[in-house]
Amino acid sequence: MPFSAHKIQTITSRLLGALVLTYCAVGNSLADTTPPPNDYPTQARVEYVFGCMNKYGGENYDHMYGCVCAIDKIAEKIPYANFVATSTLAVMSKTSGERAAAFRDAGGGRAAIKAFETFLADSEANCGLKKKKKVAS
Repeated sequence: MPFSAHKIQTITSRLLGALVLTYCAVGNSLADTTPPPNDYPTQARVEYVFGCMNKYGGENYDHMYGCVCAIDKIAEKIPYANFVATSTLAVMSKTSGERAAAFRDAGGGRAAIKAFETFLADSEANCGLKKKKKVAS
């Protein structure tokens, strides 16, 4: 028996609401003094480092060391499951179209995304990473 579009949207909204609440309740451990276990898989760390190096201007040792430092700082403060959930929510909320509305409108999602992105930027800045300045043409 197929679900109606409204039923699917309702289920998706509830799941996303639960995801955001989980992040806010459990994942708000940014200020927690007890570090989570090192639960970041190597592949996830490598993917972050490659994306980070690309973001800051390319693959070189300076960017690599800064990006490795940043993911280490992030992993010290946020459990991997929360990192995945919030980064997924951040990416999906920027997607256009009707299907992405559930992500954009998830209760508490915008505040969680803003706090997450600020934390990432602070972690990267604390590791010496600076955005490439745009050259005026």
